[in-house]
Amino acid sequence: MLAARTPYPGSIQKRILAITLSCLLGMCVVISLVSYYVFQNYLQRSLIQSTETSLQLLTDSIDGHMDDISRMVQFCQTNPGIASYIAKNPNPGSVLSVATYDRIYEEYSNNPSKNYMVRVAVVTNDHFLQVVAATASSTSNLAQEVPRLPYFETLLNDPGYNFSPGIIQDPFYRKGKDVLPLIRPITYQFSSVQGGYLFLEVSADLFADALDRYAVAEDSILYLTIGEHTYLYREGALVEMAPSYQARRDLSSAALIAGSQIAEISDSQGVNRLVVTAPLSMPDCYISQGISLSELRNQRLLLWCILAALLVSVLGIGTILMVVLNRMIHVPVSRIRAKMLRVAEGDFSRDPSIEWNHELGEIGRGINDLSENVILLMNRMLQEEKEKQELEYKMLQSQVNPHFVYNTLNSIKWMASIQGADGICEMTTALAKLMKSISKGTSLLVPIREEFALLQDYFTIQSYRYGGTITMDIQVEEADIYDCPILKFTLQPLVENAIFHGIEPKGTGHIAIHALRETDTSPPIIRIDVTDDGVGMSQEKAAQILRSNQENSADFFREIGVSNVHQRLQYEFGSSYGISVHSREGCYTTMTIRIPDSKAEETMEHADVSGGSTPFFNTHGV
Repeated sequence: MLAARTPYPGSIQKRILAITLSCLLGMCVVISLVSYYVFQNYLQRSLIQSTETSLQLLTDSIDGHMDDISRMVQFCQTNPGIASYIAKNPNPGSVLSVATYDRIYEEYSNNPSKNYMVRVAVVTNDHFLQVVAATASSTSNLAQEVPRLPYFETLLNDPGYNFSPGIIQDPFYRKGKDVLPLIRPITYQFSSVQGGYLFLEVSADLFADALDRYAVAEDSILYLTIGEHTYLYREGALVEMAPSYQARRDLSSAALIAGSQIAEISDSQGVNRLVVTAPLSMPDCYISQGISLSELRNQRLLLWCILAALLVSVLGIGTILMVVLNRMIHVPVSRIRAKMLRVAEGDFSRDPSIEWNHELGEIGRGINDLSENVILLMNRMLQEEKEKQELEYKMLQSQVNPHFVYNTLNSIKWMASIQGADGICEMTTALAKLMKSISKGTSLLVPIREEFALLQDYFTIQSYRYGGTITMDIQVEEADIYDCPILKFTLQPLVENAIFHGIEPKGTGHIAIHALRETDTSPPIIRIDVTDDGVGMSQEKAAQILRSNQENSADFFREIGVSNVHQRLQYEFGSSYGISVHSREGCYTTMTIRIPDSKAEETMEHADVSGGSTPFFNTHGV
């Protein structure tokens, strides 16, 4: 009874499912992380570059106005008329003063950025000429008041355009006006000696108007930095503020435009911002835009939605893949496993449903072929067992009561001895011994010595029957061959066949039996040749002897037959052993028996253990 099989704890289906899910989840995690990182960097870089571009347009607009103002400054510093005015220092109302004023006003009127120049004044030690953009300017004596300004010396002595004071209230404007003061020296003509100076005020509206036109998100902040002053642009006004933030990271490496600076900061309210700073043409002047990272967070939310959709898609594809793999692998494997279980339970029928047109189908066909081969083998074994049983039944059927026959033969022997019939006595003794050998024991294997003794008794009977016309010789080359096992009644049928079919038609003859060991084979064998000098036979008839039992006599020994002996030897020792027949018509017949050499095998095993060897020697028996 077959033991019940329990399902395997780790089936292929579960393994495929686990591997597929692991691969899919791993792919999703990797794709998500990589996509998030790449997309985040892309968003950040795109936001930075977009802000840079916008700020560049803004700074270009401001720098354009500053270039116009710079040309006005250069005109006042290099114009010969103004230089002559500085040198002569004429009274107000003089021709030179009026002509100089007209020239300054003309240049001022033609300047595209005149609206942002609140005041343009050429000042000497005692007098000044000025052009103002509004009538609300005071009538103060600039020649006396300007040198008193706290930033006068600093701005005058600076070689460049210095706006370090930042945005201040115009000291000469009654209503108050946010301006950036600029003071530059004016030298005498053809001299480097300063004779006066230019006092110019730039309106803060230059920056406010540009920032007002700049479109930004509601959560973005604009800054203006002038020197050490920082201004927050809010609701159309620039409000100075004290910088209060903490720098988190420098991202200037992501800048697209040279000179731009990018940093991530955290302001006083704890809001993280991305600050993009673009320089102006004026020294130490910058425009900055603070971008709330909430915009990036909104973009990240979009990214997560995209990744979620990607994850669902990948899982959907994975599910389809698992279904396909299940159909391609698990279903065939399950059918093959079910077939193997049926085979284990004894069902060897062919199952065409497991023979697919792929590799697993080859396995299925192999299992079906194996099942059919098992059926054939089982049938063959049953047939051989049946034949063996029939052969043994024949032998048993042919036996008579050995004790009864043995007692009868003993009585005949004593009567022949009393009457002086020595031949009858010897013949009866041989027959009694022969019958005793038949009745002795149930073992199929006997030593060759006993088989030769049985053969001698049988030949004694036949020699009296044929009146001494038949002779027999037994030759054994090595003494230990006598101890080798052989099937009982192996030699007698061969000798009987030699007498009846070989020598009897001829009238007289000789039988030679030669036992020897063949050591040139692997494994070694015992060979016994039974040769008669009778009438011989053709090769066809010699081959036919081993295929079927030709003897039809009911005699016990003939029932055994040569073919039966051959089959018994192959059943016992294997198909490589048995009987072979060689004959020549009119000359001889040799029947060769080949059996395993058990003594040689024991000797080899002993030699392997002890490292020694057992010597062989020859004996001859008759």
